[in-house]
Amino acid sequence: MITLYDIPFKAVDSPGTVTTWRARYCLNLKNLPYQTVYVDVPDIEALAKEIGAAPTGIRPDGVSPKYTVPIIQDHSTGAVISNSPEIAAYLDKTYPSSGPVLIPAGTMVLQLAFTDAVGEAIEYLMKPLFYPDFVMKRNDRTAVYMRERLSGICALGALEGEEREKMWATTKENLGKMNKWLEGSEGDFIMGNELCFADTVISAFLWLIRNTVGRESEEWKEIATWNDGRWGKHMDRFRPYETVV
Repeated sequence: MITLYDIPFKAVDSPGTVTTWRARYCLNLKNLPYQTVYVDVPDIEALAKEIGAAPTGIRPDGVSPKYTVPIIQDHSTGAVISNSPEIAAYLDKTYPSSGPVLIPAGTMVLQLAFTDAVGEAIEYLMKPLFYPDFVMKRNDRTAVYMRERLSGICALGALEGEEREKMWATTKENLGKMNKWLEGSEGDFIMGNELCFADTVISAFLWLIRNTVGRESEEWKEIATWNDGRWGKHMDRFRPYETVV
């Protein structure tokens, strides 16, 4: 059994962050048995140290290690892995006969570069759209903690009117750029007809937008039609892998 550590939402059917959803998609694609254990943000560092998870970065002070989820703990092997690309690589190595190969040999650098490119494409959305939503939908302890952490970084009120229209215009432009990247593929996915880790990066980004604005919202319905319906079709293909356990 594998344990996936994630951050809880108030809505039990929509936990997680863009990074933990990459790991969840990977586990579901591999069809591996796992459970999710939810950890409030203030408790992540203590948990990581307790189970032996590696830090995933450095705090703004330039010295202190930073601990984030996703983390998986494989109780059958004793392995504890942090960060979604490393999780994908571990699952490939440890369970080669289960599901698709998420990071085929020789593609790790390219997939990490793609992940960074997608991150840059959505970074502008984080402060005005996702951070406020992130705070509002969290458990009380995490909400208070995040409000304190983000208060000096961005306003936590929702964008309205012209500002929101500009934000979605930029979203459409950036998704158009991503569409150009994918046009050279000979199939439905980045590597043709075979799913890989980079596809989960796209799916997690789209999940974040859809979860933020609402599956039935007019904004999501419009996004799903952009670029000849690529984004709606992409999420339809990933629907079987959205199980939360």
